[in-house]
Amino acid sequence: MCLAIPCKVIEIIEEDGEKYAIAEYKGVKQKAKLALLENVKVGDYILIHTGYALEVMSEEDAKLSLETWEELFNALEEMDKEEGKIKE
Repeated sequence: MCLAIPCKVIEIIEEDGEKYAIAEYKGVKQKAKLALLENVKVGDYILIHTGYALEVMSEEDAKLSLETWEELFNALEEMDKEEGKIKE
């Protein structure tokens, strides 16, 4: 199973006749081919899977999704901490 986290487009480039978005999440940058989408621009939020931008999200939807991901990451971190206490 693969999950996609919204990433903010920080740059659009062209290489060998193909357009790509450089998108970022928490300082991690990814390059995504834009062959499946039109009119992607800097500042948009996109979902990336296997190197392709699959969907442009509204900023509101992206922020809601990112908040949910943060809650999940925090819960998993807490579970890891609790598990470490139990094993000791």
